[in-house]
Amino acid sequence: MAEDKVDAQTEEAAEERELLSAPIRQTFNKYSLITLKGMVAQILMVVVEGVIIGTGLGSHGLACTGIIMSVQYINLAFGNLFGMGAPTVVGNYLGAGDTERAQKAFSQSFWFALYVGLAILAVFELFTPQLAVAFGATPDILDDTVAGIRMFGLLLPCAILGQMLTAVLRVVEKPDEAANIMMVSSIISAAFLASSTFLFHFGVAGAGLYYGMALGIWAVAVSSFVGKDAALQIRREDMRLDWKVCGEIVKIGTPFFLVQCGTFVYTIVANVLLGTYGDQDASLYIAAFSIISGYVLYIVSMVAESFVFGMQPIAAVNAGAKAYERIKELLRTSMVTMVGVLAVLTVVLWVAAYPVCGFFAAGDPVLTPIAADATRVCILACCLGLTSMMMSTYFQTVEKVALATVLGLSRYVVFSVPLMALMGNVMGIDGIWWALVLADICTGSLNVWCAKREERRLSKLSQEA
Repeated sequence: MAEDKVDAQTEEAAEERELLSAPIRQTFNKYSLITLKGMVAQILMVVVEGVIIGTGLGSHGLACTGIIMSVQYINLAFGNLFGMGAPTVVGNYLGAGDTERAQKAFSQSFWFALYVGLAILAVFELFTPQLAVAFGATPDILDDTVAGIRMFGLLLPCAILGQMLTAVLRVVEKPDEAANIMMVSSIISAAFLASSTFLFHFGVAGAGLYYGMALGIWAVAVSSFVGKDAALQIRREDMRLDWKVCGEIVKIGTPFFLVQCGTFVYTIVANVLLGTYGDQDASLYIAAFSIISGYVLYIVSMVAESFVFGMQPIAAVNAGAKAYERIKELLRTSMVTMVGVLAVLTVVLWVAAYPVCGFFAAGDPVLTPIAADATRVCILACCLGLTSMMMSTYFQTVEKVALATVLGLSRYVVFSVPLMALMGNVMGIDGIWWALVLADICTGSLNVWCAKREERRLSKLSQEA
């Protein structure tokens, strides 16, 4: 009888959870908008970063930070591994009403992420010069690049933990707290970069520390998981890892890890092709691509991620509860909303391409028109291409890892890389820009087909249930 009473209380508590009971559209909009608030802060931080580094450190500093960004790719890869794996596993257990396994999964995630972060820190501090050369540092910028990488590396464990902890906050229905941490982090980091550059003259080392702080400050979210009143707690007994639990986290997080690695490959291929077909203007085309990918498409991607992170906790909890009709409604709502909003944003950026690119190009009369004209081509179908983020995250959440990996790599690796190589060979520079449009159309078509197929599967499961 006592066991039955506990089960009944668990079911009643689950029904009261917002993610399981509130209307899908209302909950999705709420979580997406709250996440967007934090993303806006990140967007503003990157814009300010570009202005400060370009003005205060000049071309030498920009070259160094361009190499240091390789460390950022590694940071984001592991941050995505834990930031998607941990909340999905925890959310699935919470949705199923198994709070003890959710607790263990979270605590194991914390220690696992910390150990991995410390291991990466050791590698970066011990082999910094070799890594800097491998990332492309030339002799004239090597010393400053090494200093920047070492400063960034000091905060890598915090940055990886911060990404995981803020993602779990959304699953335990504290999205406001996660968004506020992201916003405060952006303000503090930007203020530090400005002061280290213009007041204290820390140079590239200060920029490296800034990159670490930008996500490392997120680790203050650990305070929400300490104490008896915390919904989930960090437990000392979980310092010894359970490899079965860790395996679940890695299995689910691996697609996002690979996607970040794929983005790195895509960027390298684009720069090589632009350098090959750009002839004497190669540096201008590479600079234009830097503006497009580093700022214009970055802004669009951050907006898309807001919808992705708005969908993920709802999908995770409802998948655990086997609420198939709610998941189906969520899938349709999230896809339609994201594509619609991004389409509107695309129109705005197309119209404003010249002033936007002129801002990032510091008014350069040669670079601005090249970047603006290329931007107007590259963004034409990005609202379709970015559906890969939504569908990859969704399939991770429902533990279809292989499909999630393929869809996550579809835009940047499966379609963009071969199409850029092929069309660049035929049409030169214009072919590279138009290859990105065709890649987005192919990616969107694939992901919409997968979404429709998944809706039919969910309908069948709902009928059987």
